Order: sequence, then C-alpha cells, then structure tokens
Amino acid sequence: MKKFLPVLAALFILGSIGGCGDDAPDELDITFGITHDQIFTIRGNAATLSLDINLEDDDEYDRYKDQIRSVKIDYVRYSITSNTGGGGTVDLYAGNYGSAFSNAITVAQTISFAAGETRGVTDVEWIDKAFLESLLAGGKLSLWAVGSGTDIDIIVPVVIRIEVTANPLE
Repeated sequence: MKKFLPVLAALFILGSIGGCGDDAPDELDITFGITHDQIFTIRGNAATLSLDINLEDDDEYDRYKDQIRSVKIDYVRYSITSNTGGGGTVDLYAGNYGSAFSNAITVAQTISFAAGETRGVTDVEWIDKAFLESLLAGGKLSLWAVGSGTDIDIIVPVVIRIEVTANPLE
C-alpha cells in the first residue's frame, strides 16, 4: 500500500496538468506585451520608410515562439509633436514584412490635422486588427505612414502594443 499511494498521487498530478489528451491548460498560459514605437517624419504627399516589426527580436517572444497561442493588437497610438507645414491627413498602411509599399493596405483611421496643429497621445479608434493580427501570426509585418495635403511637414510618433499569449507546455 505504501508504494501504491505515491504512484496514485503522481498519476493524479499528471492527469490534472496534462488532462486527457486536451491542449495544455489555459491556467498555464503566459501573457506578455511587446511595444514597438516609431517616429514618422512626413513631408509632402509620400510614404515614409517602413517600420519593420519582427517579433522574434523580442527575447521573450523568441523563447516561446514554438508555443504561441495568440498574437493580438492591444492598441495603436499616435501623437503629432511637430507641425510646421499645412493641414492634411496621414494614413497608416501595413503589409508583409519587407514587402513593397505598393502591396500594403490601409489599417487605421485617417488622422486629420490643421496647419500648425499638434496633438498629444491619442488612441487610434479604428484599426483593422484582423489584418494586422494575420500578419503578426507569422511574427512579422511592415508599417508605413502616408501624408496627403499641401506642404505637409509633421512628426508623428506611433506606438503599437502587441499582446502575446503562449503556453510552455504546448
């Protein structure tokens, strides 16, 4: 009987953690955030250089990359810290990592501004999360800011917060 109790206890613990062939329990999920920020300088009616996001550059993501359950956009925020030009709009575009801008699509609400207007940190209200998250499922994406208007000369810092959930038992 003394030998039977430790075996029974071990089986109970393994059954509790491992389940009956189910995926690893959600209680063991690890959730962490990755923040990417870029200062876009927009002059005239043109696309900026891209912000290339590779989640594998983050140590924690790289550690769990084979056990990732989900990658979600938490938020996208922007501000206008300098505006020495005319009024206009800015649109954010995204595409596959390293792709040409011509293959990118609009992924957020249009940011409108008046000549000389600056703005504090502001949440982007509409984001095409499904498209961004589909790109991030592969761990990578590229993002551009595109200005439109007369004599635009603005600086727009953009912050993207990504939430990653992994389970080390998967």
